[in-house]
Amino acid sequence: MEQIEVTMDYVAWAEWYDIFYAAADPGDIEFYHGLCRASGGPILEIGVGTGRIALPLAREGMEIVGIDLFESMLKVAQQNAMEAAPLQGSLRLIQADMRNFDLRRKFPVVIIPARTLLLATSEEEQLQTLCRAAQHLAPDGTMAFNLFYPDPAMLADDPDEEFLLEIVEKPDGGRYVLTAKNHFDLDSQINNGVQIAEELDPSGNVLRRQELAVVVRYLYPEQILSMCDRVGLEVIEMWGDFEAAELDEDSDEIVVLARHMDAAR
Repeated sequence: MEQIEVTMDYVAWAEWYDIFYAAADPGDIEFYHGLCRASGGPILEIGVGTGRIALPLAREGMEIVGIDLFESMLKVAQQNAMEAAPLQGSLRLIQADMRNFDLRRKFPVVIIPARTLLLATSEEEQLQTLCRAAQHLAPDGTMAFNLFYPDPAMLADDPDEEFLLEIVEKPDGGRYVLTAKNHFDLDSQINNGVQIAEELDPSGNVLRRQELAVVVRYLYPEQILSMCDRVGLEVIEMWGDFEAAELDEDSDEIVVLARHMDAAR
């Protein structure tokens, strides 16, 4: 199958990102927050986006360093921080590429939430990202990240079939209708998908519609284990959701905890 070249418009994504996550299961936030609070910080978040996970921790008093490649996402994060309650801790936002950054410090917890690792769309780039993350992890620290589980039914999605993701209600009685289409290439493990956002008024009239490209490279559990091993990390837990369920083909998520190999023994 011919590979379709698609790029993601992060200026457009920055506008819609928080809306897509408004109706999402908050289980990932609770998981990452619990891990971060237990460590006491400081925390490195790779792919900080609009600050969805980092900001509440900074408000509580933790020191958070968040990197993101895209200025548009960081601007929204900064705006969200200004509009939020005063931060008891700190949130440092840095524009940096997760594949080659160097902050010259180490952290007891490094997180890569929201399936961000999959935005590196080749094996080499995913390895580079994990390597950089490991280099910033303290000797006895913990790394956590999550990905979607590529079950066979999902991979067989009709690329022309649009399916419902979420409906987000608005205070004025209107709503956002969020749908998607997947286009999986099984050889490259790339999904050149699209997520579609429609804003409706209380009468159901469409006020605006935006199609947002999504380009990710999915991974299987055995590939994750191999990649972690190659960068000196040992996977200590691999779960099927954020509540430590067993990982199998019915899982929606792959949730990974890893440590440096010497520390894991």
